[in-house]
Amino acid sequence: MSGRMETAAAAALLVASAPLSMISAASILLLDGPPILFRQTRLGLHRRPFSLLKFRTMRDGHVTCPGRVLRDLGWDELPQLVNVLRRDLAFIGPRPLTPEDVDRLAAAHPGIGGRFSVRPGLTGLIQVLGTRGAAFSIAVENAYARGGTPLLDAQILSLTAGAFLLGKDRLRRLVARFPGWKNRLLFLEAENPDQELPVSGNH
Repeated sequence: MSGRMETAAAAALLVASAPLSMISAASILLLDGPPILFRQTRLGLHRRPFSLLKFRTMRDGHVTCPGRVLRDLGWDELPQLVNVLRRDLAFIGPRPLTPEDVDRLAAAHPGIGGRFSVRPGLTGLIQVLGTRGAAFSIAVENAYARGGTPLLDAQILSLTAGAFLLGKDRLRRLVARFPGWKNRLLFLEAENPDQELPVSGNH
């Protein structure tokens, strides 16, 4: 997607999702109190740092009651449309990691740098389908950075819409019924078509 199209789409989605953002903000204020937003430094294209925006879902190290629902529906990530407008994020790409996470993972996984050849994404394969560990996530996201296609992006956007409507756990259980398709999405079929993939994971 071109830069202009991505910016226009992000602006349109910000307007369209305004009612959901208002519901999310109100639930946080009424059930848990301020602040509404969570900001954290992440690394983007070519390791450039930026401030990622999310609706706050935790307090004192614990997921809050409204936060649990927002996470499952993916509504906590709606403020990241602002990051897309700022060109910090693409719509689709690897997860945006913190500098601390990158430093921690780099020693054991030197190939992690491959992800920084593209902008991180508001959504992506790991964000939607889940992970079963750092090595798995890094391999999948590096493969996307090297070989992402418009067809794959269309499938990821469709899955993201499904997660938005059904919740991530329910979507992952649904996708797990089609292991061949899931393997192809995750770039695993050519290497090990019989590899068992997780139904759910961290996000």
